[in-house]
Amino acid sequence: MTPGTLIEVRHLSKTFVVRRGALFRHAVASTKAVNDVSLDIKRGEILGCVGGSGSGKSTLGRMILRLIEPDSGEIHYDGTDLRALSHEEMREFRKRMQIVFQDPLQSLNPRRTVAENIERPLLNFGVTRATARRRVEELLDLVGLDSGQSYRYPHEYSGGQCQRVAIARALALEPEFLFLDEPVSALDVSIQAQILNLLADLQKKLGLTFLFVSHDLKIVKQFCDRTIVMYRGNLLESGASEAVYREPKHPFTRDFLRTVLHVHGDGSWEQAAERAEDLEGLAAPSGACCAYAGNCAECFDDCRNAPPPLFDIGDGRDVACFLYRGKTAEPRRP
Repeated sequence: MTPGTLIEVRHLSKTFVVRRGALFRHAVASTKAVNDVSLDIKRGEILGCVGGSGSGKSTLGRMILRLIEPDSGEIHYDGTDLRALSHEEMREFRKRMQIVFQDPLQSLNPRRTVAENIERPLLNFGVTRATARRRVEELLDLVGLDSGQSYRYPHEYSGGQCQRVAIARALALEPEFLFLDEPVSALDVSIQAQILNLLADLQKKLGLTFLFVSHDLKIVKQFCDRTIVMYRGNLLESGASEAVYREPKHPFTRDFLRTVLHVHGDGSWEQAAERAEDLEGLAAPSGACCAYAGNCAECFDDCRNAPPPLFDIGDGRDVACFLYRGKTAEPRRP
């Protein structure tokens, strides 16, 4: 692995198949959720992943954690091949990598108190209940909640408080890496800022590495060091977050910025989000070609004949687009 790299993903792919039939089940449809994605996550960085609905963002993160098994590809974590680990070995490895889900209330067990929700990972790994309870108090203080209220149930907390509880639970086993699966999209805008500030403080204080998934490039620009852009399971662009936001290179990234980020305070955010999802829902081009060829205003013959490689265009920017072939770009070969 490259020095300083914590996670190395190479040629990761996943196809979901819909099957029907009671006795003789047969495939009736399939969707390629992630298509030949390669990326590195450096130790201590926050990598953002943006894209519309169905772009494969969450599937990619869950495959890295092996919550979903990939069809092909490699995942190396600090030099360890995760796909080669047995079930028991992977269970032990999960102490080092955890997830924070999108909906905080749905991710917590409603029949357990907040303390019981947070201590459950500790008890699962053999920590005594007394030690676990002390750890719960430390974690609640760490995320800005009153440990004296830990006897309450999740439904007695607000959405922002529940997400703090979920973050505390994810930190219980002292992981190095957190996959944040749209952790603020279900929260009010004012609460989003509080949770993002909390996560940023925790990342610096604990030296954590984040993969942060979102549909909002503006949030990713402010929160993440680097950004990757996905569309229909394909990685289309990557680079420093500020550069991707300020000067998007791929036609899809430019279109995505126009549909999602130009919003106002009158409720038109939801309308913009719907337009972006409509953009994602257009018919996919047939055959081996660029995933965005059917919707791209700058498409030409080469785009319809073969999928573009990921071109390195300098300054840490990679773009999967034939518009950059023959300039300063060279295909990146992981």
